Amino acid sequence: MSFTLDGNDCMPPISGGYLIIYRGSVELSVISVPSPNFVADRYRDSVSENYDSFEDNDGNDYNITVCSSNVGVDWTLEVSTEDPALKSEIKVEYHANEF
Repeated sequence: MSFTLDGNDCMPPISGGYLIIYRGSVELSVISVPSPNFVADRYRDSVSENYDSFEDNDGNDYNITVCSSNVGVDWTLEVSTEDPALKSEIKVEYHANEF
């Protein structure tokens, strides 16, 4: 079984940032959010992307793609698991770095 969680934030990460992935109250991973290209003339030229993957202690696989641009941050977390209850336990928090 697999599932996907999508999220976004409308605040552009001027100095980058990070996503924290939790299972319940347990922190599973910290993922870097890149700074976008602010000198770009168009949205599509401002996009910076980061991809990461990891496995937790229970053998669940996580793949995350993070895109930042001049209009904010978008992320997609894909999880492969045999535990049908896992979807309700996973949450992602975005934190922008201080300027």
